[in-house]
Amino acid sequence: VPPCINKYYILDLQPENSFVAHAVAAGNTVFMVSWRNAEAEQGRFGWDHYLEQGVFQALRVAQEITRSEQVNALGFCVGGTLLGAALAVLAARRDAIVSSATFLAAMLDFSDTGQIGLFVDEASVVAREATIGAGGILSGRDLAFVFSSLRANDLIWPYVVNNYLLGGEPTAFDLLYWN
Repeated sequence: VPPCINKYYILDLQPENSFVAHAVAAGNTVFMVSWRNAEAEQGRFGWDHYLEQGVFQALRVAQEITRSEQVNALGFCVGGTLLGAALAVLAARRDAIVSSATFLAAMLDFSDTGQIGLFVDEASVVAREATIGAGGILSGRDLAFVFSSLRANDLIWPYVVNNYLLGGEPTAFDLLYWN
């Protein structure tokens, strides 16, 4: 389960660093969730929608296609958080569809949010909700700013120094190919 703000192919960018190719070579059948770009009608969707129409549906489809009683699941970033929440719901329902779960860079315990806590408090949530308004969709520009700010030394300053101050060309970076 990838984060709903990224595309599934982040795990399959090129042959030499493809997690998908690695998993297939190890004998796994791989299915990937492809989140659609949110439009106005999805602006009202909440966490439960992403669980039911995303994670649970993906698990059921993988189970049906493979004719397996259980599937292995992987979630990364907020997709891992969604997967963790889905596993809790499945446990409460006594549904053992998931045999194993792997989490990559996924936050499951929000008691210490780290740097993101600098951007998220009650006042900022109220302000952000007012900015988003009835549409319910956060702009890509705002989201990119938050992520860049979290790792400014990696995602902002090297580009400012190299590209702006030194006049250099940006180096190729596969994660940013579609950015």
